[in-house]
Amino acid sequence: MSADAEGLTIYHGAGGGGYLLASGQGDNTFIVYDRKDNDYAGRFRIGAGHGLDGVEHSDGSMVVNVPLGRFDKGLLVAHDGENTPGAVDGDGEARENTNFKFVGWGDVAGALDLDVDTDGWNPRD
Repeated sequence: MSADAEGLTIYHGAGGGGYLLASGQGDNTFIVYDRKDNDYAGRFRIGAGHGLDGVEHSDGSMVVNVPLGRFDKGLLVAHDGENTPGAVDGDGEARENTNFKFVGWGDVAGALDLDVDTDGWNPRD
């Protein structure tokens, strides 16, 4: 991971299982560690697709394991610190343009062969 780690979030699983995700702002990746044994579980990027740009310079993210609407295996929300195309103000000057990207946990889990546990922990309890 690049030296500029910005944010941590936990994907909760049953019995203290699940994953710790760290956003690497310096190299635009997210690093995943297993919560039970702290082993490295993988690394991924949120790339461009479906008419949206990817995630760059993320200051953090939040992941939940519960189904939310069409995200039936959980949801990862990631800050995108460099939303493109760039935006300009009323004077035509470039201005900061950031947003958030929503990624289904099933997509992340499938790419890295991680577990999906939508019943083991509920943030509402």
